[in-house]
Amino acid sequence: MELKVWVDGVVRVVCGLSLETSCQDVVIALAQAIGQTGRYVLIQKLRGTEMQLVADDCPLESLSYLGQLAIEVQFILRRTGPSSTDGPNRPTLDRVHPLLRHPTPMPSRCREPKKALTFNLGPSTIPRRTKANKAWSPSPRASPEPRASPVPSLVSPTASPPPLSPSDPSKEEVFRQVLQQQEVLKDLESHLVALEREAEVWEMGRPVTPVPGLNPGLVEEMDVLETRMRQNEAELHGDYWEKQMQQEKDKEQDIQGHLHQLYASMDEYNFRLKDLQSHSSRLGQDFRVEARRRSSRPGTPQPEEALGPLREELHNRLQKGAEVDMSLTETKKALQTAELRLKVQFNT
Repeated sequence: MELKVWVDGVVRVVCGLSLETSCQDVVIALAQAIGQTGRYVLIQKLRGTEMQLVADDCPLESLSYLGQLAIEVQFILRRTGPSSTDGPNRPTLDRVHPLLRHPTPMPSRCREPKKALTFNLGPSTIPRRTKANKAWSPSPRASPEPRASPVPSLVSPTASPPPLSPSDPSKEEVFRQVLQQQEVLKDLESHLVALEREAEVWEMGRPVTPVPGLNPGLVEEMDVLETRMRQNEAELHGDYWEKQMQQEKDKEQDIQGHLHQLYASMDEYNFRLKDLQSHSSRLGQDFRVEARRRSSRPGTPQPEEALGPLREELHNRLQKGAEVDMSLTETKKALQTAELRLKVQFNT
């Protein structure tokens, strides 16, 4: 993997890094690449907030923790002073560099954007936290900036490092802001837990006790929503029972119509029964008159052939009367059952 670092206003790309590469290794590699001795620190800048990395910090690992904010992070190599081995009479490469620059730079080169310098992080003598047999390999991904060999005598950054403005927050202020944000986050988490607990209690239908520290406006809004929910439930409940009542009314009308039909059929059966009974009584009277008339004649025997049809017709009439009587009994039973069902429905 690779890491982009701003050095004196120029982007330099360090290749061959891993998540376990320390900040000290990156600083040593950059110092060797630019050919300047001294004391350096690696600054991590995010949205105007700078944080100095210590020697054991891993830049790529810190980027992995930031997630989507990693694209906004800038790493800056800042020189804090000369090295302890630099003497007062020892010339540094800072004094040598201006002699090697072109005396009159071309105007076209001044308008060109500064190129990023790319180099591979080689092995160092600093103890590493990686495995013993693990070697650095160049990143397979190509950097979006053009890369060149970091030769200090030929290519030297011309821009000066970004000055420290007095408005930049110090390390203590950054830590204080982080602590304040952590406290706010804890308060929000506790508030969220209280709201979830209250929502669970509402779903169970039990009375809710006000949560301490809850916003009064939010409580009032929740009460209004709860009242509206109850009204909606009551309306839905009323619509349901109205539909049930309409269905029962329709059933009642059907039963009333069936009951009227039973009453009409019962009246018809009664009329037919009375007709059959009157006809049967007339036949009996005719039979008795004919029998007396025949018996009043002396010496004339009663022919059985004449009585046969009369007896058969009388039997048929009696059988029809019995059938009509049975049908009337069944109709009465059905009528009683229908009346009982109506009474039960009215009572419910």
